[in-house]
Amino acid sequence: MEGIKKIKIMYGPCSARVYGFIYENENEEKRKRSAVILLHGYNSCQEDLADIAERLASEGYLALTVDFRGGGKRCISMGDTMDMSLKTEVEDAGGAIEFITRTRKGQFDRLYLYGESQGGLVSSLTAASQGGKVSGLFLLYPAFCIPEDMGKVTIKEGEAFPLMGMDISKKFLDELPQFDVYEMMKYFGGSITIAHGDKDPIVHLRYSQRLYDQQRALGRDITLEVFEGETHGFSSEDREKWAHMILTKLKGEE
Repeated sequence: MEGIKKIKIMYGPCSARVYGFIYENENEEKRKRSAVILLHGYNSCQEDLADIAERLASEGYLALTVDFRGGGKRCISMGDTMDMSLKTEVEDAGGAIEFITRTRKGQFDRLYLYGESQGGLVSSLTAASQGGKVSGLFLLYPAFCIPEDMGKVTIKEGEAFPLMGMDISKKFLDELPQFDVYEMMKYFGGSITIAHGDKDPIVHLRYSQRLYDQQRALGRDITLEVFEGETHGFSSEDREKWAHMILTKLKGEE
């Protein structure tokens, strides 16, 4: 997109590098005081979030996309899918917060996390554990169903379990009990904006509805937009509507 600067970044130890890209407006006068870290879904990659990152940058917001270690076959970060788990992805997300806070110190006042599917779950877990560092969440069909769905799966030690186009290991299952997203989100006080399709066959709408009901009962700032007819992966038209929702929320919190 014209007028957008895209910069490759990396962080983490030499044996476990995480790679990603910063998107920012080349016109410094247009830059806003908010930053958004974008986290991809299971077996996806940061490139699938480039459209949202570019839109954010075009409006003056700082955007950072990252590839999880072992998070997908197209990811450029180090790590094998067999070593990936919610824990490693929360670590990578936390590393992204540390990186952008350190390298862009003084350039933003508010930090948001954006996540799609499993990235939405990871964004929520990370925000809830970061002690007020995150101002808000943008969640697209967040996969809060993962602990329940994967609780029905058995993986033997050393076994590769094929799931949705890539292999995972027993490590993924073993680390699930430490992540109760609904319990953890009781302690997150930032804003939450969710979009979810009512025909999603992978993550049922009820999981987002449950978080909405919980947060409303706690008097929190949460919006749940239900997209009629949408499944797990929005059309370009509805993805544009979703981007507009995000920009409207960001502008309203400036």
